[in-house]
Amino acid sequence: MGIHYNHKSKAGDRAMQKELKRKMRLEKKRQKREEKEAQKLEELDKLTRPDNTEDNNKETQ
Repeated sequence: MGIHYNHKSKAGDRAMQKELKRKMRLEKKRQKREEKEAQKLEELDKLTRPDNTEDNNKETQ
């Protein structure tokens, strides 16, 4: 029996570990994407804010 017996009996465990790793990667990607989008929206909002005048822009830069 040896290695073949162990290999088959642990197939479910390996599949669960693989699925967990996959979910972690996807979550990391999703979080990174949301962070990037939030940064873009913040920058866009900062540039298009109606209460922000050109004088304020020059002072902040």
